[in-house]
Amino acid sequence: MGKNLMIRRIKDFKHVKPFELFNITLSSGEILHVQTPDQVAFTEVPLGRVAVFDDNGTCQIVRIQDIVSVGH
Repeated sequence: MGKNLMIRRIKDFKHVKPFELFNITLSSGEILHVQTPDQVAFTEVPLGRVAVFDDNGTCQIVRIQDIVSVGH
């Protein structure tokens, strides 16, 4: 999936009403759980990165090309 399509897919999951939990699976096999819309943000510089926050307040910044799937 292309970078722009992956960004669109994540934004669609983030903004769906009512919000539903979703996962972001990385090429390393790690799965990031997004439990609220506030837990995911997009970087402006550099473009093509997603910040995913967890309940502990830590943040993981992920390159879009390292994301293999987004879903429930």
